[in-house]
Amino acid sequence: MESDYDLEERRSRTWLWVLIGLLIAFAGGMGAMGYAVTHDARTAGLLHLEPIAQAQAEKAQATHAVVQQARQIITRQAAVTPPTPSQAQMATRVATLEDKVDDIQAQATEATGDASRAEGLLVAFAARRALDRGVELGYIEGLLRQRFGGTQPQAVATILSAAHQPVTLADLQNGLDAIAPTLAAGGSPKTSWWQSFRNELSGMVVVRRAGEPSAQPADRVTRAQRMLEAGQVDTALAEIVRLSDHSAADGWIVAARRYLAGRGALDQIETAALLDPATSAGAPRPAPAQTQAPVKVPGVASVHPATAKATD
Repeated sequence: MESDYDLEERRSRTWLWVLIGLLIAFAGGMGAMGYAVTHDARTAGLLHLEPIAQAQAEKAQATHAVVQQARQIITRQAAVTPPTPSQAQMATRVATLEDKVDDIQAQATEATGDASRAEGLLVAFAARRALDRGVELGYIEGLLRQRFGGTQPQAVATILSAAHQPVTLADLQNGLDAIAPTLAAGGSPKTSWWQSFRNELSGMVVVRRAGEPSAQPADRVTRAQRMLEAGQVDTALAEIVRLSDHSAADGWIVAARRYLAGRGALDQIETAALLDPATSAGAPRPAPAQTQAPVKVPGVASVHPATAKATD
């Protein structure tokens, strides 16, 4: 019986050692496989696995590529986006822009003044042309009031009065030619014989300096006619007024003075347009005033009743 027990025990130990050997062999195989996979690329390729070193290398390469790409993007953005200017640079740019704006405003103001000055001169020239032709101002009357009524009211009123009672240079020439024989004779046809005798007697002997113009009525009238032909109405008027008896030329004198007053007012507003182009743009445009029909006065082509009663 003891021999059977010993035999059984021996069999059990044999199987135990076999099992231990199998476990050791399995562990060794697993270790060898792990070593081969991690250190042998061929074995890893057969098992469709990558070595750890290769995986780490590929990971490092991918990381390096990402870093390089990020650096390129940052470099491009830095090249496209300019650096933020400092406060001093911003202040300099703002000051430069303000100077440019001031220059533009000054140029615009100067251009506006030139345009206003030119417009004022055009209005004045149009009014002068109407007076020289002896026609009504029409819409020019409203422009005169609008542009010069606030700064030159007296001149505007004088021009409008002269336009309502127009007298041209041709009217003055024709009027003086009509009364020249009477003025050259020394007085009006209604003068008494005694007054005519005294005038003739006083003109027989005349003492004057050498080179001084003759004071004879006929000579004065002739000089006045020549002055009118030259457009010198003021000098012609002075010659007629100096006559000893110019009652026959009273109407002509009134017309000549009205002519001179209108041209003087035109000169005044032309000067104002050159020196001061500012105008009252907001003033309403009035309608042209109604004019009276002219009446005939001896010695003048056409004179209105309002001025026919005027005195020297």
